[in-house]
Amino acid sequence: MYAIIGYLDHETETKINDLRDDMNEAGIAGLGMRPHVTLATHAKLHLETFKRELESYFLNASAVPLFFPSLGMFLNSGTLYLSPTKNEVLNSFHLRYHERFNEHTDPASLYSPSQWVPHCTIAMHLTHQELVEAFNFSARTLQPFSATLNSIGLIQLQYEGDVCTSVKELLTVNLVKEASDDV
Repeated sequence: MYAIIGYLDHETETKINDLRDDMNEAGIAGLGMRPHVTLATHAKLHLETFKRELESYFLNASAVPLFFPSLGMFLNSGTLYLSPTKNEVLNSFHLRYHERFNEHTDPASLYSPSQWVPHCTIAMHLTHQELVEAFNFSARTLQPFSATLNSIGLIQLQYEGDVCTSVKELLTVNLVKEASDDV
């Protein structure tokens, strides 16, 4: 499986990684991968052609301002996440990607425009007790904050059952300008 993910600015990555480290020291396991917001997943791709198209599409794209005011969890998944406000810039950025690459996108995907819950995973595969502890820890530690989605990554994920066992970064495209309606 492949995913298109939006990486966050360095300060935000550091904030989330510090939170994860502090949770780990407090005995709460289940840390996630590099902080990001997933835009889409694709089961199969003609990889080299898709990489060229993706790089061309995002080459002059604008960074996306985000505001993270809340925590959330996905039911029956053991996943705790930060949730950005679903504003017009973020929605438009996401929708235009899906319109451009619709031939590669599964309309039933949880990342399709009609189902998408933008989020940045803090921890996953937590037991119920760990999820409660992680939520409480995060709620005490974090304050609402602004961030920037400043690059796009194409990654390949390998799974064993429902568990991702490896992530390979295939391409990263930096977003170069302030947000506008250019993508």
